[in-house]
Amino acid sequence: MNLDAFFATYRGWLQGVAPGVDATLRGPATEAEVDRYEETVGAELPAELRQLWAIHDGEAEAEPSGGTIGGLVFLGVAESLREWADWSSLRDETSDEDMQALRMFSASVPADAIQQEYTAAGWLPILKESMEGNYLGLDLAPGPGGQPGQVINFGRDEDRKAVISRSMSDLLGFIASEAQQGEIVVSSVEPRGLPVLAHRRGRLISVVRRLAESRGPLA
Repeated sequence: MNLDAFFATYRGWLQGVAPGVDATLRGPATEAEVDRYEETVGAELPAELRQLWAIHDGEAEAEPSGGTIGGLVFLGVAESLREWADWSSLRDETSDEDMQALRMFSASVPADAIQQEYTAAGWLPILKESMEGNYLGLDLAPGPGGQPGQVINFGRDEDRKAVISRSMSDLLGFIASEAQQGEIVVSSVEPRGLPVLAHRRGRLISVVRRLAESRGPLA
């Protein structure tokens, strides 16, 4: 599913199931903003990430109640860069010994597809678990068995990392399909009256990781 088709399909579903949530999606980011992001992270961005942010620059005022994409917060350019910078600071400020201890339990599924690290500069956060430091995002520095631009899970609680999909388009297409099949539901209503989304089977990050582990990257 291409990105334009995803948003057309998914926004229509939101309007029917979770009225008002789609209104939190922002307009497009500017090319200059995305260029600055690329310069800061020091890596060429995949064309589909540029396209994603050219459609919507993330969402506004999502936390602490959840986010638009299956309950995950869709990070815009500034928010993604802020999260990336926080992890960059952690890498700079953590001793080699402590970083070794943090990476001790890291695992990659499939083996060698993802760097066995606690955190890496090439991991770009795109979807975030509300109020938690856990993400689905793009891996621009994969392990020897991986592909640049693959989508992985990573973050504070994500020692076991998997190749979730080969692209953001594939992941978002899967989420749209889950929504249409009734697997993503309104779990509660936040104080402002907006519905809060969640997957029927628990944390969306865990759901997609388990599926990717059992049957390969989602498409």
